[in-house]
Amino acid sequence: MALLKNMLNKVIIHQQIFIIFSLFILIINFFSNIINSYTNYLIWIALFFVSTLGVSHGALDGKLIWRGINKNFQRIILFTLYLILVLLGWSLWVSYPSIGLSVLLIMSIFHFGNSDLKFLKLSDINIRLSWGFGMTFMPILFKREVVDSIFYNLIGINIPDFLMVIIYCILILSIIRIYFSLINNVINSKANVVWFRDKNVLLILELTSLVILSCFTHPFIWFAIYFCGLHGIRSLIDSNFNWKIDLKWLSLFTLPVLVFIGFTYGRYWNVNSYSLIFPVLGSLTIAHMSLPSLLKFIKR
Repeated sequence: MALLKNMLNKVIIHQQIFIIFSLFILIINFFSNIINSYTNYLIWIALFFVSTLGVSHGALDGKLIWRGINKNFQRIILFTLYLILVLLGWSLWVSYPSIGLSVLLIMSIFHFGNSDLKFLKLSDINIRLSWGFGMTFMPILFKREVVDSIFYNLIGINIPDFLMVIIYCILILSIIRIYFSLINNVINSKANVVWFRDKNVLLILELTSLVILSCFTHPFIWFAIYFCGLHGIRSLIDSNFNWKIDLKWLSLFTLPVLVFIGFTYGRYWNVNSYSLIFPVLGSLTIAHMSLPSLLKFIKR
């Protein structure tokens, strides 16, 4: 019980920091508009953080594999299966990019919803799905044309207008559903907690910050803010991250990604096709989300 309470306190502190950080980003974005090509610089910064901090929460998969199984032979098998899934995910993106993108988007809906809201202990799966859908597609809210261009760079075809309209409508309904649920929780809450320590109030402010950021920032920059600042750090908190113990796992998993990005830049992609980082994330996400099932399979 004490461990769960300590974890919740860490999440609440993270919520407060993220809200302040979002306001800081909005101020920077406002003053940066006077600088030519500032968006390109911010995209590079966003790419760096996605490739390090964003990927780092998945880096702890190595820790889960090492500590989840006692026998070295089984660890080797599990590591091998994990790498095979990463390679299969990459092959899927290379051979069938449309399917690769679809798989990434669908998995993101479930992954973001389950991971970001785990501390709320929700029994209603619809709220988690609404949150996951919102975090996956929120940049479409105000920057649909830019998102269309990102999708085109990824798969080489334009997303049909009717499909984008359907996604947009579901996105609006998802955001409304989240607000309604959180406001209802605040109204019906019997806990005597000040607003800046209330997890539901803070989540409302987090969601509002993300909606505002999606209006004023480039979609990839928005994704970096959410993926690194909210999703990634919250996942590290949930895994009881310890710098002294877990830094080796971060280095082991993130360094190859940085080397890959640095080696391929200028040969296969450039700043105008930065979105190719998503196939890397897609490949890692397939293995990351499959790990709990793989652990159970190996233990049997």
